[in-house]
Amino acid sequence: MMDRLHVSATSHWPNYLPEYVAREFGFYEEEGIDFSRSAPDDWTRVLADLEEGQAQVVLGGLWVPAMYHGRGREYRAFAQLNHRNPKALVVREPVSDFEWTDLEGRIVLAPGAGGTAPYVHTAGLMRRAGVDMSKVRFVRDLSGSMLTELFLGGMGDALVTDAVNAAFLEHRGLAHVAVRYDRVGGLMPNSVYYTTQEVLDRDDELVFRFCRALQRSIDWLKAHNADELAGLLAREWPSLDTKVLVPVVDDLRASGIWDDIRVSEDGYTEWLRILAEDGLLDAPIPYADLIDARPAGQAAAEVTP
Repeated sequence: MMDRLHVSATSHWPNYLPEYVAREFGFYEEEGIDFSRSAPDDWTRVLADLEEGQAQVVLGGLWVPAMYHGRGREYRAFAQLNHRNPKALVVREPVSDFEWTDLEGRIVLAPGAGGTAPYVHTAGLMRRAGVDMSKVRFVRDLSGSMLTELFLGGMGDALVTDAVNAAFLEHRGLAHVAVRYDRVGGLMPNSVYYTTQEVLDRDDELVFRFCRALQRSIDWLKAHNADELAGLLAREWPSLDTKVLVPVVDDLRASGIWDDIRVSEDGYTEWLRILAEDGLLDAPIPYADLIDARPAGQAAAEVTP
């Protein structure tokens, strides 16, 4: 008998590819899991889905369990899907020697309708590089699609977007990638799986089995090129040109965003430091208070040779 596991995710996008690969090749079924996923239009619905039992797991930003810790809701992250942040900063003209300080005196568009990470991580990287933040103006809290349209219409000097959108904007000659966060930003648990302690403690070890399927998917991606996934990419994202998307996916593979489902303590520490620095947390939270390392750790030990 199959056990149901539904993931409520904050988006449906290629940076979540290992999840789709596991479904494509039957890795969930081999673990006895009846897998499904959804991505509600209002991302905050993922929390209601979890609380109401419609989802067993949420896929989203670690900042959510971090901000709620000790403030009314307790969630534990048990695996990561993105080992690095697949974001990019695009500008209007080609640049070969970008420095974060180049943004002083500029206007940066940073989406926020789908979560706080695009701005917060950008600002954290800028502060680390010694940028005088008083000299940078941000336009925030609007959707990525709206800010992209406004940027293309002439607003601002730089736009924070994801690496896939950035590649397509560059392919169409509409913008140029100045910097990729997955290349320069270090380890960062950008998208994690989190749930309640009750789900983690289930006797059937549902999330442990889920992690084994994800680990098999990660291993598959490390050993195969994206052209073998052209059919999957075309079905999942029919609005994107698959011929352009395939090399983008291979580039993401090379950058290491899917290297490990275990939440790195170094990446965690740096991300929590940035969140606290920006006022989202009173202080960084100890790793063990937010992360249950057992499911991903056990999967890595059991699945990967």
